[in-house]
Amino acid sequence: MQVRKLNFLFAIALLVVFSGTVLAQGIPVDIPGTGVNFFLYRYEGEVPYKEIDAIWDNISQVFQAWVDSGQDPGALSGQDVQVRGADIFVKNQFIVTADQYHANANKATPSQLAEKWAANLRKGVDAFVAINVLKD
Repeated sequence: MQVRKLNFLFAIALLVVFSGTVLAQGIPVDIPGTGVNFFLYRYEGEVPYKEIDAIWDNISQVFQAWVDSGQDPGALSGQDVQVRGADIFVKNQFIVTADQYHANANKATPSQLAEKWAANLRKGVDAFVAINVLKD
């Protein structure tokens, strides 16, 4: 009887652990034109198009400002990506906040996750600049 109880509790524990991952879905948020994925926007229920669109809009503002200023390769790089708490910025343009939901899904704190996302964004910014430098 004791073994049966333990097996039942183990099965329930597995169900709880895996049910959260089954319900969660994700959309990769990439750096346009680079093939670099910035992070996976996880969600449950309806697709959060508005939130993902806001992130892409924030990134696009940075890239558009760089293009408008002449596409100087020294004017934008991955080094311009900063983390302040759980918020990520590029050249003082807010990009996204690593929230508790995503941190839990990644077994991290929001600030740890922001550092991870920022590392990916740095690669993406460098790739974007390399691809889009004007050739003489």
